[in-house]
Amino acid sequence: MNELTNSKYRTWINRGAVLFLFLGLSILFTSVFYLNGRLGIDSDGSFHFSRAEEIYRNLKEGSFFTFIATHTFHNSGVGSFLFYPSIFLYPWALLRFIFDPLRAYYVWYGSFMFLTLSLSYYAMFNFSKRRIRAVIFAVFYTISVYHLYLGLKNYVIGEFIAYTFVPLAMYGFYEVVFGNVKKWPVLGIGVALLLYSHLLSSVMAVAIMAMIFVVSLICGIFPNKDRWIALVKSVVLAILLSAWVLYPFITDFLKSSLAVPGPGFDFQYTMQDLWVASLENGATNRGIGIALIVAALIGWYFVKKNKQERILYGLGLAFMVLSTSLFPYSILQRIDKLISLQVIQFPYRFTTYSSFFLAIVLSFIVTQLFDNKKYYQKVITLFGVLSVAGILYFNSVTFMIDRISNSDPNVMLRENDDRFAVVPQGAVLDKKNYDILFDYLILYGETDYYPKQSFGNNNIITNENAQSIVFHQAKINQKVVELTPDVAPNAITYRVKIEKSGSLDLPVIAYPSTRVYVNGKNVSHGTSKRGTVKLNLKEGKYTITTKYEMNKFYYVLVILAVLSWIVLLIFGIKRVVCKVRK
Repeated sequence: MNELTNSKYRTWINRGAVLFLFLGLSILFTSVFYLNGRLGIDSDGSFHFSRAEEIYRNLKEGSFFTFIATHTFHNSGVGSFLFYPSIFLYPWALLRFIFDPLRAYYVWYGSFMFLTLSLSYYAMFNFSKRRIRAVIFAVFYTISVYHLYLGLKNYVIGEFIAYTFVPLAMYGFYEVVFGNVKKWPVLGIGVALLLYSHLLSSVMAVAIMAMIFVVSLICGIFPNKDRWIALVKSVVLAILLSAWVLYPFITDFLKSSLAVPGPGFDFQYTMQDLWVASLENGATNRGIGIALIVAALIGWYFVKKNKQERILYGLGLAFMVLSTSLFPYSILQRIDKLISLQVIQFPYRFTTYSSFFLAIVLSFIVTQLFDNKKYYQKVITLFGVLSVAGILYFNSVTFMIDRISNSDPNVMLRENDDRFAVVPQGAVLDKKNYDILFDYLILYGETDYYPKQSFGNNNIITNENAQSIVFHQAKINQKVVELTPDVAPNAITYRVKIEKSGSLDLPVIAYPSTRVYVNGKNVSHGTSKRGTVKLNLKEGKYTITTKYEMNKFYYVLVILAVLSWIVLLIFGIKRVVCKVRK
């Protein structure tokens, strides 16, 4: 009995030690940026910082739900929150009440590094039953150069968040199809969390699972009745948890002719690009880093006697090829029937999965170093491996550290009178010039979810409709008038004087759930040729408020999701308590 009790204590102590290690690593990975207090804005950064800023300002004004952009995105009322998941931006926005804008981001980033480490560890430990292997996998998966590219280099925040939950979803899929069928909730939770993060990443993950499932069927691995039932239950759970995320697509996206970045196979990097970038080990979307490229090179030797590990190694190599032009994307692009495959847009997105599977292989290789070793030797070896990981991490982010440490004042983002100016690539922000960011046009995504006729395709200079919306230009009887908006959460108000009865076209995107109030009275409205709110008014002065009012059924779905999470939490706590009592 005492031996069993001691075993339990050791288990909980080990778990606590792992969490303490991950907390320390997360602080270490973030501290140099937090202490510096600056940030080099790049690529998707202005898009996601604008989204977080909108949520923060709405929370500050007492409104929890954010559906459209009124304070940011040049007050256009664009639905960047309806069709692009934003729930995980709320912790970032809440941190703004404690920290300055940039340190709030770094604390949020560090929190997700910790979460990625923890969930990766959970998935690998339950898969392999090896604590050392789980730690190694978690560390090298988390510090992969692609992950750092997403979170610190180009601020591709949706994918960065989704990267955190890929191990959970893939592990859940493994258990349902090949392992312990009773763990089916893990798959449903993993997919739901991906849907909360980034819809395209969710589509890719589900497609990859489906591909693996079909291949397993071809190889003669047929799920029994219990596995089919578990798979269905996982799907139902995922829907219960995430229906509220998908609901706006049904109510507003499918009923509108909206523009999004087009499909394709852009930014195809060669295999040579991958090797060179991997050896350089900088945060990039071109490679996988030194550690994982080593795993790709020598992994075959270590996995050759283990069928399961060989399959995982093969998947890592396959996704590495899929992330480059070595795969014939140029041919696929010419086949109209396969146009649905172009939804991935950038083949390098498969790097998430090459990183995932090759980190598994790397953890298997490194674990061999711990076999038949004495305790003190294991500790020294683990310390050495973690030291190498730390060196590789800081090597990957050296460029970002150098950039934000540059003392030249010319690198700082500055005020600009050019209304067409986009955020300069690599411009540096601090808490003093942070607000200037929102005066610039967003580099990528300013006109995403605009009506197609006003889609500037990330360059509004090419589209007069987009320009007129961004510059707050109303059309009164076809006469262009520039107005000043008065904004509130999910609402934009304009005050206009109509000198002659006729039409008024306001610079606010019209969605099916948009409501218009004229002098406080709800009135019907039309949609202009540029896809904005249009009214017919008589002569007079008007205060016109456009609001996005979500259907009540949406809130029912939110409540359903919250209740589902509560039930899952209760069962999870109950399971932990039962384990402790045994």
